[in-house]
Order: sequence, then C-alpha cells, then structure tokens
Amino acid sequence: MRLARASTCWASAAVVVLSALAGCGSNDSHGTHPKVMQSEPAKPSAPSRPVHDPPATFATGHSVQLPEQAIAGRLTAGGTLDAPLPVALYKSTAFVATTTKMQAMDTTTGRITATVTPELTPVETGNGWNDTNHADAPLLVTAHGTPTVIAPFVVKQTGTGTQASHTVVEVTGASADTGKAIWHLTLRLPEWATEDDPEASVIGADNGIAVIRVSTFHHDHAAAYGIDLNGPRQVWSADKFQASAVTDQTVAGALLEDDIGIDQRPAGFDLATGKRLWQGPLGDSASADSAGAHQLRVHGKDYDNGHYDRLADPRTGRTLQTLPADLAGSTCTYDDQSMLICYGMGAASYVVYGLNPSTGKVAWQLPDKQADRIAPEITTAWHGRVYGTTDNGAVALDARTGKDLPSPRVAPLLVDESAGIVLSDSSLLAYPSSG
Repeated sequence: MRLARASTCWASAAVVVLSALAGCGSNDSHGTHPKVMQSEPAKPSAPSRPVHDPPATFATGHSVQLPEQAIAGRLTAGGTLDAPLPVALYKSTAFVATTTKMQAMDTTTGRITATVTPELTPVETGNGWNDTNHADAPLLVTAHGTPTVIAPFVVKQTGTGTQASHTVVEVTGASADTGKAIWHLTLRLPEWATEDDPEASVIGADNGIAVIRVSTFHHDHAAAYGIDLNGPRQVWSADKFQASAVTDQTVAGALLEDDIGIDQRPAGFDLATGKRLWQGPLGDSASADSAGAHQLRVHGKDYDNGHYDRLADPRTGRTLQTLPADLAGSTCTYDDQSMLICYGMGAASYVVYGLNPSTGKVAWQLPDKQADRIAPEITTAWHGRVYGTTDNGAVALDARTGKDLPSPRVAPLLVDESAGIVLSDSSLLAYPSSG
C-alpha cells in the first residue's frame, strides 16, 4: 500500500508561475466547484486475509487475471513491459485506470467490486492508431483522514446557448475501501489543449496537496495543477511545466522553454503555493524523480556541461550527491522505506545498485565478480525487499545489503502486503502473498 502523504547550487527564484490557465469558471478563478457525493456507510468488512509486509513469497497456485485494459499496448514485440502499469494496490484491491473509467478488483477472487466513471463524456486521448490504454496509475492518498484513490479523466464539457464547449479534466476521488466515487472536480485547460488531445496523470501528493499533470502526447506542451484534497479545490496552476515528482512539499519536473518540447530546464515549485523555488541549467532534456522523503533524483543534459544525474535537495535544487556514471539512463525505484534501487545498462553490462538516498552512497552493487554473483533483472522494490529474475527464476534481495533472500516464486511488478502483480504470458496476474 502506498499512501501519498563538487557541490552544485542551482539558481533559486521567487518567481510565481500561477498561470491563470484560461479562465476557470469559479469565484476564486480556479477549477469549477467540486461535486461532493454523499458517502455510503462502509459495508461490514470481509474476513481478514493474511498480510505480509513485505511478502517473502506468493501463493502461485491461486492467481487471478487483471482486466485486459491494464496491459493493453504496453508490451514490446518480445512480450516485455515498456510502460508503467495503470494500476494501484490498496490492501487486497487493485485499482485499474483507463481513459474512460477506473475499476476496483479483488486480488483474491478477481471480482470487479466497483467501477468509477467521470460524470462528463470522456475524450479519447493520445495516439489513436492502436489500442494502447493511455491512462497512468491512480494515486492512493489520505483525504479528511480517509484512504482515497484519485484518477483524472480528460472529458468534454458541452456548452449551452452561446457558451462554448471545452475539453477539461475531471478529477475523481473514490473511497479506497469501497471503490465508490466521493467527489468530482473539473479543471479548465490552457488554449493549447484545444488543439491536441491532452493526457492527464496524477503525479503525487504530500501534505494534503495532490498534483495533476496535463500534457500532449509528444510532451511539447504541459501544465500542472495543485489540488487541495481536503476541499477538494484547485489552489494553483503552472503552464509550461512538466511535473514528474512530488516529495518534501515540493513538486519538481521540467520547465518547457519553447513550444516544441526541446529546450528544457529542471525546476522545483512549492507544493502549497505553486511558487517556483529553483531552476537548473537549460538543456534539451530534464527530469526529476522522487528518491525518498527528502531527496530528488534530477537528471538530463544541459547545453554547457553535458549529462548530469544527481540526488538533489527538493526545496533548493542543491546537489547532494552525483550518481555513478554507470547509472546514466538507468531506472531508479525507491522502496518506500530507506533504499533507492537503480538498474540499467552500465558501461560494460547490465548493473544494479543499492543506494542510501539520505547519503547518496552506494551500499552494494551487482554484478560482483569477486563473489561470483550476477545482476538480476529488477521488477520492483518495496519495504526493504527487492524483487527480480535471473535465468534461475524469481529472486529476492535484501534492499540494504543486496544479499540473496529465499525465492518469492514469482517476481511482481507491483506489490503490497496482500498481493503481487506479475506479468505472465502477456497477461497480468495477481498472486496473494503467502509468507
């Protein structure tokens, strides 16, 4: 379960980019007033199921299949995953998002227990020539002390009389326990969104504020919105900002400095106010990822100094540690506890590193020729355990030390205390945790 709640200094700025993204139709010039539904009383809970935090093994004889939309268009010709799954786990429920709905599925029985749809008519988004599901994963947050799952939908707001129709984003909040919709909030979009079907994602949340990103399919235009989850209401918006990470009351990503998505610079904004806190050098790529409660991984290429890959302070952008050159272009996964697991093609071979994000120091790395150990293909990491595969089958590692642990039997792509989601023969299967 994931509930969001040489030293280089980049220029700090007190610039506010609270763009009034095309008049927003409410008294405070932000999103339209939300529709809050009467919440239903919680149904009596089902008998408790075993939980294991983190799972050491999974019941391989008791899998259930997730809806086909969860994997649509996300596999390579070789059957490997090439895009993140549109799935979030909460206890024994998998929330699966598409561009038109969000389904809640019991990971033990495979039963669809709830379906949430936007109130307005969804707009087909992204590249229409294939059957790819362009939705990103929903986000689990706490709002009013209640576990809530939120998902954005791109929809058509039909005008009446002389009022024009608009493409807007409808953010929906649903109870994580029942799967029932609680509220809907509409966000008005900038002018560029009317010329190209946009995509919407929820990036993260902290301290009661969630961030919604809206961008074109080719990411040449983007905007971000801050949502007060206790309203719900829109509290700020920033055009020309490709948000990608939320941590330490900061949202970070790339400022788009042209209209074609080439010139970019990394930047961080205050999550509560939308004020720009810092910005980095201009280049032709920039990105930021969460690397723990108080760190960002900032990487890209600037025009003056070439490629960079650093752990940075979210509030100032100051470099805390430069990452090893072998990790250029790698993927890093925070285990939601204390370790950052990075993996990808190094200078000579596939590599896996375990880093302590609080210090930026490498705790372990594979392959280790001296110990005659190879590097596994990593699938995910959670609460001190790393999951992956080798030619010998599914493997697990201690996230702090990199030492081998007993095989979990399968290698999940997503995991919580109740289940693991596994890719098998071009299908997604949920396996209950069993140890």
